[in-house]
Amino acid sequence: MSVQSLYQSACYKFGISPDNLRFTDDYYSALNNAQNDFAISRSWGFLRTSANLTATHASRTTALPSNFGKMYDVPNALVITSPTASSGNTIELMTYEQWAMDDWEDGTTEGEPSMAYILGDSIYWSAVPDANYTVNITYYKIPTTIADSSSSITIPDVYGEVLQKMIYRRLQDAGYSSVQELQISDSDIAALMGKAARDDVRRYGGMTFNLSSDTYTRRTI
Repeated sequence: MSVQSLYQSACYKFGISPDNLRFTDDYYSALNNAQNDFAISRSWGFLRTSANLTATHASRTTALPSNFGKMYDVPNALVITSPTASSGNTIELMTYEQWAMDDWEDGTTEGEPSMAYILGDSIYWSAVPDANYTVNITYYKIPTTIADSSSSITIPDVYGEVLQKMIYRRLQDAGYSSVQELQISDSDIAALMGKAARDDVRRYGGMTFNLSSDTYTRRTI
């Protein structure tokens, strides 16, 4: 599923010449908005990734990766990998409100970080690192913004149908009429999104709850 193939398909569907600059601008706006809406609708496994951060000696903060969306909510999402003496130790993530309300250290105490919170585009360590630490962070990335020079899309090809319908729905809302009759409902998109979510769990893993079979059914979330 390439950017260009989706664009050509949209031009054909709405009977628009590929050199129509207004349609091109509206199309890429619709594409990026659809991709972003798709990404934030669930905690998708295909967006889960990891990176190494450096907690620098005597520096309370470290910039988050440029594509950071949100943390992967598991206990070992922040793990120290160096120095060797601290390798494998986890850092507990809390909210800023938790850190402030629980009256943790005042931001001057140095030591091995055991707590952290996110504020803006940075992660704050507690205690302030007493040496340089390498910390592996697992998180959900945000999709890459798509332009007419882009060659690929963050959303996997296998979920292309739902992305395409989300794009067409936005183009219709922008006032474009399709040459062929095109009916796209919220329920259609929701059904495809549900199928994509189940497939995402099978491919990348996810949490499941096992409850009593006489009262509940096993559901994947």
